[in-house]
Amino acid sequence: MITELKRRYGNKCTGVKVNYEGPCVNTSEISLRFCQAVNYSFNVPLLLNSSLLSCKGAQRSFGLLRSDEELIIHIAGESNVPEQTIKRALHDIPLFDNPLKNVFLGIQDYMEDVIHPDMYILQIKPNEAMDLMRQYIVKTNNFPIIKPYPFLSVCGGILAASLINNLMSISFGCPESRKFAGVDESNVIVGIPFSTCNQLFV
Repeated sequence: MITELKRRYGNKCTGVKVNYEGPCVNTSEISLRFCQAVNYSFNVPLLLNSSLLSCKGAQRSFGLLRSDEELIIHIAGESNVPEQTIKRALHDIPLFDNPLKNVFLGIQDYMEDVIHPDMYILQIKPNEAMDLMRQYIVKTNNFPIIKPYPFLSVCGGILAASLINNLMSISFGCPESRKFAGVDESNVIVGIPFSTCNQLFV
């Protein structure tokens, strides 16, 4: 599947497996934001242990934070958005109930028979996203998730939203993903569950 996605949309496509338990030769040894790990995985497979997440937004999305309060204060300080507004947004941004142990990213075509991806994350142009959205609606009779929040875009709005709801999700990104994770200014981010990819592209 990853080969077909890259043929259609270019190299900024990655296969994702949560709570991976198999062998991996490329485990991150440094702290990373989840969106940074996604960016690296476009070129090389990478296992990111949850203990090495450097971003509180990703920690929250992975189900690792006990409270949103520190995250709310952090986002408010960076964005000047009122804390109450952020709290309301976080109520609508999903997180995993059972904390994730790790995420394996960058699953290549030769790995897919052994490591079955849970989903794919893509960076694509808005016109490509619109065509994909139309195809998705026709094939699945569902609408993709598109949230307007400028934070937790890849970890919450893509990874958690796609897997928890089993729906395609689309995000415009957040300032952190644009700054740290190589999200091109002309791209949006798309998350597609594995089963949905089979409906769309097989």
